[in-house]
Amino acid sequence: MDEVLRVVIAGGGTGGHVFPAMHIAEAIAKKWQSELLFFGTERGLENKLIPQRGYRLITIPVSGIHRRFTLKNISFPFKLIHSLSICKRELKRFKPHLVIGTGGYVMGPVLRTAVRLGIPIVIQEQNSFPGLTTRVLARRAEIIFLGYEEARNYLTEAKRLIVTGNPVIHSKPTESKKQLYKFFNLREGLNTLFVFGGSQGALNINKVMEKMIVNRDLPKDCQVLWQTGKQHFDYYDALIKDQKWDHISLFPFINEMAKAYSIADMVVCRSGAITLAELMVYGVAAILVPLPSAAGDHQFKNAQALAQKQAAIVVRDDARLYENLRIQINELVQKSEKRDQLSQAISRLVRLDTLQVIVDQLEQLLSQKYSQRFARMN
Repeated sequence: MDEVLRVVIAGGGTGGHVFPAMHIAEAIAKKWQSELLFFGTERGLENKLIPQRGYRLITIPVSGIHRRFTLKNISFPFKLIHSLSICKRELKRFKPHLVIGTGGYVMGPVLRTAVRLGIPIVIQEQNSFPGLTTRVLARRAEIIFLGYEEARNYLTEAKRLIVTGNPVIHSKPTESKKQLYKFFNLREGLNTLFVFGGSQGALNINKVMEKMIVNRDLPKDCQVLWQTGKQHFDYYDALIKDQKWDHISLFPFINEMAKAYSIADMVVCRSGAITLAELMVYGVAAILVPLPSAAGDHQFKNAQALAQKQAAIVVRDDARLYENLRIQINELVQKSEKRDQLSQAISRLVRLDTLQVIVDQLEQLLSQKYSQRFARMN
């Protein structure tokens, strides 16, 4: 009799780790009769998103270690020991056939424990510069799926590296452009600039946008769809009403990102790996402002990988951010041919078969590691 496939998936903190985990889980659930168990933290997005999808989530107290000395580092070893204890107990109880890590410090204790218990581990690494946990565990993983070819340079001890691109859902809106403009309270006939900085917003980008609007530095034929982040929304909402700004549509958070991408003529955003994968899917001309505090400056490396292919414009988040961003926005609004060139270049980088390749490779791995067959979905 075919056996039900049991898989543990560990990854969290930000959407860049959580969404790939959920997409991989959904692909596994479509192929096999499976039981899926997630590991995460109480602080990350996974604590809300994973249970909403109907999956069971085990939380562990592990936290990141700060590179500069801080009293918070004192508690790190105790949290790690406690986390390893929870992982050992739960993995022995669940008896997974496979453990998959999608990034973030939460995957460290889970994958390390799996290795000690003799359970095969696999990693999906989103960034062009792999995270510390990925680099440490690279030689232990059976496969590492890479979002970027450039990541190979940092994982020379890995057993097997496969460049798949990053897993995103390729859903296009069914609404017409006219309906989408109405949905976002925007006008037809204007160039639409979509500005966002992740679910929490990006304070420096928000400040620059505020200054550009106050100074009337945006072209007259440009309108702005602006995701401020929840913590900044009330301030900018009040400011817009007070200043009577025109052509600004403000949101604290946009769930319908496919709709936003589909209506945008250009975007200003950070350069997290999953954001870039989404831009490739929707072919949007992008001005990327990498988060300067990202570990290993990986957001800049992600952005540079696109810029070297003439698929995006990169602007550093530094003292010249306002002036440089103003110049680039104005140029893209005024030069539709440059927008088209960027759009075409970034579209050519998309991988439409990412999840299929990942699942096919997992099937091969399972057949190598186990004699039994796993029940498939009809």
